Amino acid sequence: MNNQRTADRNGEGSRIATNRTAVVIAASSLLIAAVGALLARRGLLEAVIANGIAVDALPLYLLVALLAVWLVIWSWGRLLALFE
Repeated sequence: MNNQRTADRNGEGSRIATNRTAVVIAASSLLIAAVGALLARRGLLEAVIANGIAVDALPLYLLVALLAVWLVIWSWGRLLALFE
């Protein structure tokens, strides 16, 4: 029984948990894109981003944005790999 658990795991942990994480991130990216498009279409995006960003926080925002893009790319790659 322990061998079956070991066979179901890869070096990163449970494959099922990793796949669930990828599906959640991919679905969330679609939801965020849809909400952003809806806000832009209705002209409410300017109200959300009225004040702009602080210059001293720009590196943190860039780091978070790059991490988010990397997570979305990873999750979509993982999700599409399930269909191969």
